[in-house]
Amino acid sequence: MKKIRLDDWSVIRTDPNEPYIGYPPPPMPFVGIDPLPSTYPEPVEIPEPVEVVDAPAVDWAPASRQTAYTLMSRAYLAGKEGWDRSPLWAIRSYVENGLIPGKLALKHGAAYVPLRGREVPVHDFEVLCAQPGAVQWVPTMDDTIPDGAIPAGNTGDGEPLYLGRVKHRGSLTPGKVHPSHRRCYISYGGSEIGYRKYEILCEV
Repeated sequence: MKKIRLDDWSVIRTDPNEPYIGYPPPPMPFVGIDPLPSTYPEPVEIPEPVEVVDAPAVDWAPASRQTAYTLMSRAYLAGKEGWDRSPLWAIRSYVENGLIPGKLALKHGAAYVPLRGREVPVHDFEVLCAQPGAVQWVPTMDDTIPDGAIPAGNTGDGEPLYLGRVKHRGSLTPGKVHPSHRRCYISYGGSEIGYRKYEILCEV
C-alpha cells in the first residue's frame, strides 16, 4: 500500500502499479456515412461527332440593301467608286427572267445591274463571297473567256454571263460579261456602258 499526501487531502493505492489519478477513455468519435442511393443517375449519352464542312471557295449569299452589311466579313471586294473611293461589291439579281451580275455600293445602300441600255436598281440580290486567294482577275477582251472563269448568271434565254470589271471615270466597277455581245457591261450614271477590254473573274 502506498499513500501520498497533497496539501489537505491524501490518496491511498493498494496496488503499486495503479496510477494515482486516472482519466476515463475519450468517447469514440462517430463518422456519418450516407446510405447508398436506391437509384443511380441515367448514363449520359455522348453525341455523335459532327462533320465540319468547309465553306465553299466561291459562294453567292442572298441579301438586300438592308441586310447586306451582315456579309462584310465574307463579301468579295470587286471594285471602288471613283468619287469617294468607297467599296463596290459584286452582286447578281433576277431581272426579266435573267440572273444579271452587277454592283452594290454598300456605303450608299444602292445596288444596280446593267440591262437593256439602262442602270437598273435592284432591291434583292446575291452577294459574291470568296475566300482570300480563291479568285483572281484575268485581263481579256471581246468573247475570249479564259479557263476558270466563274459563271455568274444568265440571260433570259439561257446564255451564260460572267463577272467582269472595268475602269471608268476613276471608278473600278464590276458588271456582266456578255460573250455573244463581245462586251463587258457596267452600270454607271443611269446607263449601261460596254467595253471590249476588261478583266474577268476566274478561280485560281
